[in-house]
Amino acid sequence: MLRSIHITAGLFICVVFGCLTMGTSALAQSPQAKAGDPLPFLNSDQLERFFLGKEQFLRTFSEAEGLGPGFNQDSCASCHALPIGGTSPITVTRFGAADKGAPFDPLDAEGGSLLQANAISTECLEIVPANATIIADRITPSILGAGLIEAVDGADIVALQSNGGMVHWVPLLESPAAPLAVGRFGWKSQLATLMSFSGDATLMEMGITNSVLAAENAPNGDTTLLPICDSVADPEEPMDNGVPYLQRITDFQMFLAAPPQTPRSGMSGETIFTDIGCATCHHPEFTTGTSPEAGMSGVTFRPYSDFLLHDMGALGDGIAQGDALETEMKTPPLWGLRIRGQLLHDGRVLVQDLYQGINDAVNWHYGDAFPSQQAWNNLDKSEQDKVVAFLNSLGRREYDTDGNNFLNEADLPGFIDCWTGDAPGSFNADSPCALHDLDQDGDVDAFDLSGLEQVYEATPEDCDSNGTWDLVQILTQNGDSNGNGILDACEDPFFRRGDGNLDGAVDISDAISLLSALFGGVGLPECFDASDSNDDGAIDIGDAVFTLSFLFSSGTAMPAPGSETCGPDPTADGLDCGAAVSCP
Repeated sequence: MLRSIHITAGLFICVVFGCLTMGTSALAQSPQAKAGDPLPFLNSDQLERFFLGKEQFLRTFSEAEGLGPGFNQDSCASCHALPIGGTSPITVTRFGAADKGAPFDPLDAEGGSLLQANAISTECLEIVPANATIIADRITPSILGAGLIEAVDGADIVALQSNGGMVHWVPLLESPAAPLAVGRFGWKSQLATLMSFSGDATLMEMGITNSVLAAENAPNGDTTLLPICDSVADPEEPMDNGVPYLQRITDFQMFLAAPPQTPRSGMSGETIFTDIGCATCHHPEFTTGTSPEAGMSGVTFRPYSDFLLHDMGALGDGIAQGDALETEMKTPPLWGLRIRGQLLHDGRVLVQDLYQGINDAVNWHYGDAFPSQQAWNNLDKSEQDKVVAFLNSLGRREYDTDGNNFLNEADLPGFIDCWTGDAPGSFNADSPCALHDLDQDGDVDAFDLSGLEQVYEATPEDCDSNGTWDLVQILTQNGDSNGNGILDACEDPFFRRGDGNLDGAVDISDAISLLSALFGGVGLPECFDASDSNDDGAIDIGDAVFTLSFLFSSGTAMPAPGSETCGPDPTADGLDCGAAVSCP
């Protein structure tokens, strides 16, 4: 039997950010960028800045380049790793002292409140001081979609204080004399801009002095160790073709796409989420204000955060930072939730399954969030499941059946099973098929298939080498008559073993037909596999003898697929079946 040969199709598959350079209304019906990709509307200059910034974000620093003396990691991407720009299980440690009734002391003189857990040499290694009474871990926050967050007008965040919570007014590290600004980055909203975030992290996490923070961190505050531990002149911030490192990594963060959300709206779980008060703090939607960057103004996005400080009671980390008190924490954005393995600021909730993770995290909500915790626990299980299904949409891209953030052949059966053709209203946003409904009209049709073609990441199958994806032919050109998911043109033909003359029955006429072909000058039958009665990979007199023995001498049964059942040849050999009309 000749096996079908699958070769690469000649299809052009768009890269997400190249296909989606269109207006807002068109973007609403275009596939969303996957987590870690650039924003879909960037121009060529912005795309170049994104990728140049990503190179620097991935850069690993060495001691000779200024790493340390104390540091937590040697690269931005070491922490923001899942995907690049996202979160990770890595935590950092903060410490301080707070005697009962006394104000929090960050122990600045002893290197607080952030511990640099690694060092370039043992004499430069920091430890948590013995007088620290508060020790807290913080997990890496995601910076996906950070440029959109930065572009929100501060007044829009200020206005949300009417629902509860407080703005954290903070200085701009890059412009200390400027008026205080609305904080929005970090677990305490302690940073207002991406440049501040970049400068702070570059020094505090990697020990690289820079144009924003030029003074070196002394190990545990001991400045006498600096001559021993640090020999690189400050500032240590490198340049990349004349562009400062901080600007490069800020560009990367600014242009990172928001995590996808699929379906984008309409799930009943979101209604319940709002009804129990979660959306009061996890504010669903913002629209960016006026931005100097092309395309960044007037963009609506859904982070599910108000970026305000809230008193979380026992969930607070005990660290005061700026004007943020010990029990106050920023509402973390929920977008991208489904791709996180740990929840809450310190990662205390390990996600084994999403329901367990959500339930555990909600039950840690105290202080301002306690009423929502109670409301969650008053839901019946079916209502909780709907909320979890909604939260599972946060970070999921269209068509990703297996949820691994990579679109390949494993995702196609889900799409095929949901195919309805042009039949709007066949299902709603709570249906599993909503994952494949790009335009959210309640069906999976040619428009949705076109979207899948744009973002499919594996090589599309084109088994008949006609330049068209097999999936397109199967779904829109009736290319799979038996519904088994294989293009008819490439499917191994079905036949009955021994039915060489293809009349639908195995009888003496089949043996006579074969003998006539072998010795009487009559052409060989069209289905060699059917004539190969003994399945030895050759057409000869032995097949006629085998058929006669089977019919009249209770001989060996016909090999698969058998004399009664139609099926493909399970044996790889040099024969094929050019016509199997006996097995429609």
